[in-house]
Amino acid sequence: MTIRLFMAFLLTGVFAVSLGSIAFTAFLLYSELAPLLVGIENNQALVDLVITTSIVSFVLVAALLALLFFMVGKFIAHPIYTITKGMQTFSETGVKPEPMQGWTPKEVRTLSAAFDTFTESVDEVHKHDTEISRVKSDFISTAAHQLRTPLTGIRWALEALQMEQLTESQKSLVASAVEKSHQLVSVVGTLLDISSIESGKYKYTMQKTQLDEIVTSVVTDFQELAGKMQVSLLFEKTGEASARVTVDRERIRWVLNNLVENAIRYTPPGGSVRVTVEIVPGRALVRVKDTGIGIAPEDKGNIFERFYRAPNAIAKENGGNGLGLYIARTVATDHGGDLAFESNGTGLGTTFVLSLPLAG
Repeated sequence: MTIRLFMAFLLTGVFAVSLGSIAFTAFLLYSELAPLLVGIENNQALVDLVITTSIVSFVLVAALLALLFFMVGKFIAHPIYTITKGMQTFSETGVKPEPMQGWTPKEVRTLSAAFDTFTESVDEVHKHDTEISRVKSDFISTAAHQLRTPLTGIRWALEALQMEQLTESQKSLVASAVEKSHQLVSVVGTLLDISSIESGKYKYTMQKTQLDEIVTSVVTDFQELAGKMQVSLLFEKTGEASARVTVDRERIRWVLNNLVENAIRYTPPGGSVRVTVEIVPGRALVRVKDTGIGIAPEDKGNIFERFYRAPNAIAKENGGNGLGLYIARTVATDHGGDLAFESNGTGLGTTFVLSLPLAG
């Protein structure tokens, strides 16, 4: 934009000089006082003088403006463009631009130096964050592996203890301990999944399958929980075609388990959870719509972050680790799909949408 304005200014200057020369020539040609003003009695000589002067003036002004334009472009406009392009490349790829070479005005050199300092600072912060993330991932992985074996042993011991002759109070106590041990083993498994995701070792066994079958199985499995929570759980397939997808059945089943269970647990008694499967061009959409507590506007940007739980979710369900939706969305994107959500309106719940590409 600056270069365009400068070019317009130069062209305007050349045009003004040319117009001025033409106007002055016309004045000398058609004014009776002109010969007296310049001291020339021969009109033809006057015309020749004016034309020559106009041409020389025009050429000199045009040459001066062209030189000025070249210098401004080479020493100011081009370096600024290079800095701007380098900033754009750095923001998109993280690749630092090459140091600026050649002579430039002090202001441009200052701008370039400030940008170099900025890129170095950003690079240092990025390296620091990457190292912190690596240390955290290593710690989570190590802790999870160290905890899994003893927790599994404790769970087996408690399950064996349930086979013994116990009083009713002892049975209740052991049953509670078994349930808690299962929860701990589940948390450890989730932490191991996080470690696998961040290390790129999260593996999938892909196969063609009917998405409707997986959804039907998940909804059937959660009917008991829905009844216990006094929530209506329905599966409605839209259209006649069956959604055939290429997925890791167990991973996608895990994602749907997470979505349906969350919908049930965060829906008050008397509410409903409706699951639908819809085919759109090239994709299958699974919608899990509830009439639950919903997601506050200020929490929408953090829902898929690791370990994040919205305040209203914590108030409704104290359990949970804030990792389910993070893993679910990762699984969806690894399948070439996505996981998103939309509000049904204030106090009307939330709809999560799992998108997967159709097979073939």
